[in-house]
Amino acid sequence: MGKIIAVDIGNSNIVVGIWNGPSLEFTGRLQTRRDYTEKELREDLAELINEDVCDKGKAYEGAILSSVVPEITDVTMNVLENIIGKRPLLMGPFLCTGIDLSEYAEGAIGMDRIVDVSAAVALYGAPVMVCDLGTCTTITVAVKSSSNDKLKENGKIIGGMICAGIQLSLDAQAERASQLPELQAGEAISLLGKDTASNMMSGAVAGSGLMISELADRLMDGYHDFSMGKELCQSCQASGPSEDMSELKVVITGGNARFVIPWIKCKANAYYEQNLLLRGLCEIYKMNTDRS
Repeated sequence: MGKIIAVDIGNSNIVVGIWNGPSLEFTGRLQTRRDYTEKELREDLAELINEDVCDKGKAYEGAILSSVVPEITDVTMNVLENIIGKRPLLMGPFLCTGIDLSEYAEGAIGMDRIVDVSAAVALYGAPVMVCDLGTCTTITVAVKSSSNDKLKENGKIIGGMICAGIQLSLDAQAERASQLPELQAGEAISLLGKDTASNMMSGAVAGSGLMISELADRLMDGYHDFSMGKELCQSCQASGPSEDMSELKVVITGGNARFVIPWIKCKANAYYEQNLLLRGLCEIYKMNTDRS
């Protein structure tokens, strides 16, 4: 595989990676703007990755895009096509991802989460719990697939969580509670804060780490409380997966991961992957262009 451009459009940032075979040669980011024109994005992207390599595809084999911001998905596809000289791949239900979604509600999971899991399974195998600590904190759990088709189904997503991200949580508290200050996400110095600001930071940062740790431990133990409260919610009848979760891995990524990692203490082995989503895009590109 030659050079490819992998682009992930998130709610806060557009993350760009350039892969040369198995090596990630470049990463950069732009602030996500929902009003980007093609001309503006073309200029900003060209400046980010250096204008001299934007030469109608001479430098690149292809490109792949994942986006959770539909307002600029088509704009970005057109810009990438202009740079590489052919239409890029767009993450969607028609691409092979290596992940079985048969136990998840159809069309009800973000493509970024599928990409994250695809990379985590490729790197560490299933079962795996992927924690992406960005604008929102998303947790996605996958087990080993029972399929014999290793290309199409290396892992199976069985569910997950979406929580307010650290900065989003801090912003909401400051906005909705008149006596709470505006804070920028940062380190939590202690489990229990000694003033309002440190209480808020501990709640958002250490609280996220404690939640992830407890969830991982419950999964490894068979999460016996999976159906807790089912008398109030008749749809919650599952008793947990039959798969062995004793070898669970926790894979952490996202812009706020560095603040939360010190507070993650669980039975499972935990790994930090700064460029997990870009790696997932690279893996999916290879799955869908391999002609061997």
